Amino acid sequence: MNNNTLPPKQQNVLEALRSYWDTNGVPPSIAILAQQIGVSKATTYEHLLALKKKGFLEYIERSGRTWRLSNSAKESRHSIPLLGKVAAGVPILAAENVEEFIEFNTPSPQDAYFALRVHGESMIEAHILPGDIVILRQQCTAKNGDIVVALVDNEEATIKEFKNTSKNIQLLPKNAAFKPIELTPERVQILGKVVEIRRKYVQ
Repeated sequence: MNNNTLPPKQQNVLEALRSYWDTNGVPPSIAILAQQIGVSKATTYEHLLALKKKGFLEYIERSGRTWRLSNSAKESRHSIPLLGKVAAGVPILAAENVEEFIEFNTPSPQDAYFALRVHGESMIEAHILPGDIVILRQQCTAKNGDIVVALVDNEEATIKEFKNTSKNIQLLPKNAAFKPIELTPERVQILGKVVEIRRKYVQ
């Protein structure tokens, strides 16, 4: 089983539940899940029911916190590198950038994935917060509206929304306090597209 056909929100619910289980040894409440992925409790519950119907989750009816991953969903997990702050001039996937390896349910075995820890607040309106972990599919191209990690001037990696204006590349923040970055195409290298966000709930 893989989750390559799941909508992004359902992927986020699945991985938020997985992460909470791994950290706490118990399933989260619907309220905690809703806060982690930035949607209402009712919408979160709808996603959970959809994931159960698709075979990714198990649940005991009329019981409290009993949501858990199905055995087949657990078997499809793989380790991917979690990268810290990327040093200027050092390839993004260089060994010195790897903080640790984390488990990820790889949607597509032929693709490569990696994770980055978020720094800064430029994407908070897209529900990407400081300290979050973003999972990325390695790719060198992007479509308008994709959330990507881009390397600027072969030095600084940044998470932004991608927009190609035909003349220049715009890297758009999702925070009114930040200004868009507009660069000529040769100054921008796409490293990957964000496919999932993970967040630890702190009480």
